[in-house]
Amino acid sequence: MELIDRVAHRLKLRDLRLLDTVVRLRSMAKAAHRLNISQPAVSKAIAELEHVFGVRLVARNRQGIEPTEYGRALLDCGLALFDDLRLGVKNIEFLADPTAGNVRIGCNPFLAPAFVSSVVDRVTLRFPRIVVEVVIPQAEIIYQELSERKLDFLITRIWAPTVEHPFDFEFLFEDSFVVVAGAHNPWVRRRKIAITELMNEPWVLRPTEMTLGQITVDAFRACGLDHPRTTWSLPLPKSG
Repeated sequence: MELIDRVAHRLKLRDLRLLDTVVRLRSMAKAAHRLNISQPAVSKAIAELEHVFGVRLVARNRQGIEPTEYGRALLDCGLALFDDLRLGVKNIEFLADPTAGNVRIGCNPFLAPAFVSSVVDRVTLRFPRIVVEVVIPQAEIIYQELSERKLDFLITRIWAPTVEHPFDFEFLFEDSFVVVAGAHNPWVRRRKIAITELMNEPWVLRPTEMTLGQITVDAFRACGLDHPRTTWSLPLPKSG
C-alpha cells in the first residue's frame, strides 16, 4: 500500500491533536492529563503514528519531548489542516446565518480611530449579532497575519503602486498629501505655489527611512528635485 493511502486510511484528526499536545507540553504524562486519557494510551497512539509513517516523530531530551524533523513536518501539516477546518466551520456558520459571527479586522493605527471605527459602528448597528475585533499588528507582519488566516481581512494603506503579496485589493478611497504651514506664514496668502519655491524653506518631515518619509522623497524626485533640507525630523516610533 502506498504511504499516502496508508496515511489516509489510518490517520485521524484526534491523532494530530494528540501529537500537538504532547509536543506543546513536552510530556506524554501532561498530555494524558490534559486530554483526560491514560499515559499508556498516549504512548500507544504516538507509536501507531510512527508505525504509519515509518519514522520517529518525537524524541526525548533533558527538556522533555521534542519533535523530530519528521514530527515537525507533520505538525505543520496538521496546523494547516485544522486552520482549513476552522475556516470551513466559520463558512458553514455564516451560510446558516450571515447576520451573526465573529470578524477579525486588521488595520494600521492611522485608520483605526476614525475610518475603521465608523465602519464598524455602522456594521454592528445593522447586524448587532456580529462581533468585530479590530487588530493593529506591527507593519512588518500585517500581511503575514492575513496569510496565516489570523485575520479575516485588512483595511490598510497601500503606499506603493504595487504590493508584493498574493492578495486581492479593493480600493476604498484615495488620499492626497498637502504641505501644511502656520496661519501667519507668508505662503498662506499665495493661491498657487510651485514645489520648487519651497526648497529652501524650513521643513518638518518624517525620517526618510520611514514610509511617510519616503513619500516626500518620491514627491520631490518626481519634480526633478533633491530632498529638501530638514530643520526638524519627527522621531522614529519606539519599538516594543
